[in-house]
Amino acid sequence: MKRTYRYVEASGTVALTTEDGEIIEIPVVAGILKHLDVGQLTQMVRDPAVARKYTDEALRKAPWSALRRFPRPWLLARLKESKLPEGRRRALEFLLEGPGAGGRDAVTPDAFV
Repeated sequence: MKRTYRYVEASGTVALTTEDGEIIEIPVVAGILKHLDVGQLTQMVRDPAVARKYTDEALRKAPWSALRRFPRPWLLARLKESKLPEGRRRALEFLLEGPGAGGRDAVTPDAFV
């Protein structure tokens, strides 16, 4: 019997203004905050305090396929303030800051052609 696995997908993005006045777009991924459907999540994440909590939860439990859709500077800022297990923190630091960091702004394979 063949199984089909669904990977985490963003159902859209939300633009919000941070306390610093910066406008960022963060993906809406159902399941990061419990008990909210996509519509409720979209409305809630527009609040900067909820966006911080949402991003902290994403850092804690979301797979890289979801995290790489967040703006890298936003994740790095939240990573410094979040309370993560040391192993998870180090792995995320490597993915976000390491050589060839695989975030949204990473160099694509086409750049080497």
